[in-house]
Amino acid sequence: MSNGVDNEGHTTNSMSTAHDSDIRSGPDRYVSEPGISGRLGEYLQAYRNPVIVTGRRSSAAYLRHTGLARFPAPVWYYDGSATLRNAEELATQAADAGAIVGIGGGKLSDTVKNIADTLAVPCVMVPTLAATCAAYSALSVNYDEQHRYVDAPMHAHNSDLVLVDAELVATGPIEYLIGGIGDTLAKWYESAPVFARSASLGAFDRLAQGSAGMIRDILLEDSVPALASFRAGRIDEHALRVVDTIIGLGGTVGGFGGVRARASGAHAMHDALTLLPESTAIVHGAKVAYGIIVQLLAEGQEEEARRLLPFYGSVGLPRSFADMRLEASPENFRTVARFAAGPRSSFSRALPDITASQIQQAMIQAENL
Repeated sequence: MSNGVDNEGHTTNSMSTAHDSDIRSGPDRYVSEPGISGRLGEYLQAYRNPVIVTGRRSSAAYLRHTGLARFPAPVWYYDGSATLRNAEELATQAADAGAIVGIGGGKLSDTVKNIADTLAVPCVMVPTLAATCAAYSALSVNYDEQHRYVDAPMHAHNSDLVLVDAELVATGPIEYLIGGIGDTLAKWYESAPVFARSASLGAFDRLAQGSAGMIRDILLEDSVPALASFRAGRIDEHALRVVDTIIGLGGTVGGFGGVRARASGAHAMHDALTLLPESTAIVHGAKVAYGIIVQLLAEGQEEEARRLLPFYGSVGLPRSFADMRLEASPENFRTVARFAAGPRSSFSRALPDITASQIQQAMIQAENL
């Protein structure tokens, strides 16, 4: 997998240059049904020599939930790093595979997409968490060995098949589902200012915009009862809707809207926060949720940021360094703000002339909301 640099300063996969009009509608098949993960073997019969890539905790959760004694295909384990180094190692080990099957969370999904792209084979996803749209989308988020953000290359293809089992998702830690709510809520707030500056919106832009608005409405309405359902050990309509919104609908915004509808200010803040070693323990979506607040404040939308605070409180999303239990020091603020305003960051999609000083001021403002 060779990499280049696009005209926004982001590292890209040379196999697939992303354009505004590059529509990635989603996986070839998306099957969402409680209990469906136990039928993975039936679906794998359609693939030649499938190989499963998973993590230790994900594999244990899958086998425990399905009651299976063993996996329906040979298994390789990733190291949890979401690095290109690990993806390349696994691609070498699974060189004869005709398909790569990912069972796990977002970092596992990103690793599997890197492997499948390297081997030029289809990938199948069985998400064990509803923390991101990684199983649905066509890009991978890569990190270095210190868990710091590196890049987010767009792959040549989406997943061939995604099997979503809300009952399996419900066995995961609740903080990942909460993070998924934050990560997916950002679809509206990150794309809205980008679309607002556009001279005109094409048909697929409008579809992405409509999807982002629907995502926002579903999450604001269904998240609290969905979390109550998960905590009570049952799967109701609210839980099913939130899981499909995070994993599926979340991927349609960037899929239909292209580069303009993908990450901007909130994800830029997530990426910048990874420079702080102590942020490693904070789930991806929680850092993105904090980024929504900072982005809104940098845009001058304090009233909208304040309107979100009761919702954040009701689901447990952080709005400040204090909420994330990070040290709100001038040095940390400067480190994060410099990266978020830098050439490798996507913040400028939301605010083209954003400066580190403005971001730092918005971070201070967030502490005082």
